[in-house]
Amino acid sequence: MNFDRKEADPTLVCTCNDLYLNDIQESIDYGETEYREIFAVHGLQPRCGECVDHVNEILNHKADIVT
Repeated sequence: MNFDRKEADPTLVCTCNDLYLNDIQESIDYGETEYREIFAVHGLQPRCGECVDHVNEILNHKADIVT
């Protein structure tokens, strides 16, 4: 994880794969509900895993809004 890049752009969730908040939100809107699904829909694979908690927070927050 490149913390300098992440700090410079708070919408950057995964610095290994250049996955941004809007990419994740689009995946959730498409129906994805799991960390690995979100990466797969974009043709990506998790690398270092540092973003797992952040992605799960986004997923949980979205689930709270829907329920």
